[in-house]
Amino acid sequence: MLRRIVLSLALAATPVIAQTIHYSTDLAQREAKLLATAKASPTGLGTDIMDDYGTARTLFVVRVHDGMPERHQFWADQMVIRKGTLTLITGGTMQGEHPNGTTPGEFLGTSIVGGKETVLHAGDIAHIPAGIPHQIKLAPGATITYLVFKEK
Repeated sequence: MLRRIVLSLALAATPVIAQTIHYSTDLAQREAKLLATAKASPTGLGTDIMDDYGTARTLFVVRVHDGMPERHQFWADQMVIRKGTLTLITGGTMQGEHPNGTTPGEFLGTSIVGGKETVLHAGDIAHIPAGIPHQIKLAPGATITYLVFKEK
């Protein structure tokens, strides 16, 4: 009997995380809003945190301009390209590195020297381990839409 009580208490203390589903209609609505945000922003970026579980996050991103070089000390990024074509620069040395000013362990830079350039298209997936400098570049006039699955 005591064993059942202990097991019941242990199960009751275990957090239950419900599954999350994002339907294509939801993604299309988010994309339209983020595109408007990106076009109105001097950075050319629209982003939405879709899920946040503490050690894992899902971001929806729309870009109409190049991104700044960045490095995440604690987070790995898994990018899934939904629409468009981009050039991903990874590795090398980030120049002008400085904290992003909002989150510990997050850094921005002015450029990347010696990084590898890879062209990604819709349907491609890229994994960027924590600590690796990376940057996204777009062709002039291009728009890119992608998901980022971040993990600590």
